[in-house]
Amino acid sequence: MLEVSNLEVVYHSVVLVLKGVSLRVPDGSVVALLGPNGAGKTTLLRAITGLLDIHDGAVTKGSTVLENEKGTHILHERRPEHIVPLGIGHVMEGRRIFPELTVEENLLAGGYALAGHKARTEAERYYERFPILRERRRQQAGYLSGGEQQMLAIARALMARPRLLLMDEPSLGLAPQVVEDVKTLIREINEDGVSVLLVEQNATMALELADYGYILENGRIVLDGPSEELREDTDIREFYLGLGEGGRRSYRDVKHYRRRKRWLS
Repeated sequence: MLEVSNLEVVYHSVVLVLKGVSLRVPDGSVVALLGPNGAGKTTLLRAITGLLDIHDGAVTKGSTVLENEKGTHILHERRPEHIVPLGIGHVMEGRRIFPELTVEENLLAGGYALAGHKARTEAERYYERFPILRERRRQQAGYLSGGEQQMLAIARALMARPRLLLMDEPSLGLAPQVVEDVKTLIREINEDGVSVLLVEQNATMALELADYGYILENGRIVLDGPSEELREDTDIREFYLGLGEGGRRSYRDVKHYRRRKRWLS
């Protein structure tokens, strides 16, 4: 479905953030993208959805291509408003709901590409899926709890009926029980036929959900493979799952040079 090939992205015409990234999201799959802060994960999602220019970023090399029933679409040459109708949704890091709008207005904004009555019909689907949103439909979204806002952000992205959903840190800042709810929701979304590219620092959650995973460090893919293999990889267990030979460790305690040396050895 999605093919990213040798992608390079530069910010402010001078800062090279992505350095030849390639990955694939097959139809019907969940693919995890893991990596530390600053690795370029959010930048990759922006490149796919056409949001680089508002951050003064640009694709300088490579391509992002979507294959669907309508044909082949070169995404990096399109504007966001032309990418969404192709079947791509984006749940941004930090939720990015419209806090001063009501829950219902947020949902209808997500369905802007649908005719008015169709958008309201679609909203009813997500009220059934998320009963708490029905209860809060007239309430300003900024007053929702963190978990409720995340549910709203996911429902808003689904309003456009995407076939591919990009999710940027959906578990960030949520209580453990809410994280479990989000994990269940992602699994259900995938079972409904939606492919998912999942960016997460919660590696345990991501690798439980994903079929395949990529590790992004300093703008480059340094490791990839089936999720089962990544879960058993010694370096992944130490640096991302906190299960080194000496037991659970903090990722922050691991020196960067040592990590890079082990990836490249």
